[in-house]
Amino acid sequence: MALVVLTAALLQGCATSRSVVDIQAPEAASPSQMASQSPRPSLYIRQISDERQFEEAPRSADIPSLGFEGANAASAELKSRAVGRKRNGYGKALGDVLLPEDTTVADLIRTSASHGFEEAGWRVVNSPDTSQDVETVDIAITRFWTWVKPGFWAIALNTDIETSFSFSGQHQLPPIHTHIKDSMQMITDGDWKETIEATLDKYRDAIAEKASP
Repeated sequence: MALVVLTAALLQGCATSRSVVDIQAPEAASPSQMASQSPRPSLYIRQISDERQFEEAPRSADIPSLGFEGANAASAELKSRAVGRKRNGYGKALGDVLLPEDTTVADLIRTSASHGFEEAGWRVVNSPDTSQDVETVDIAITRFWTWVKPGFWAIALNTDIETSFSFSGQHQLPPIHTHIKDSMQMITDGDWKETIEATLDKYRDAIAEKASP
């Protein structure tokens, strides 16, 4: 019982406030790694749509939600930056975890997917040059959320990322889903950053493995 009370105290410190965490997308492969993959077909990432469904009172912590004014009253801009919800040691939902104002979940997915496609053998271009044979892909974000799962001996941060892909040509790629569970004794803003960045790394690697031209 003492351990449970201590866990609740550790989580409640800043849990009622909103935290802004600067998440960095994974880096691209080194030039030497990419050199062996030339020549490569061109790919243009046209649209990244955030299709996550936020709920006002979700039945479980893995469903996106927001504190303060709630999900129903939150702006689209705020939802585009939301990556998690804090909870106390008993699982009660509290403050939010947001990306900085100049960053969205779609931005992180675009960068991570771009690097993954490059490593898979594509040449990702910034515009659909009609003078060349360029494949186009749209990416829909169906999952991007980090949640707290309290436990008797440790607390777990879980991150889910899932996207689907729609190509303009004949190429097909099944939805990519990645998950990381990271157990710890207490949670800081740095832990949110580390867990989400590790899941983005795993997401990039999954595209690199499965999205060959």
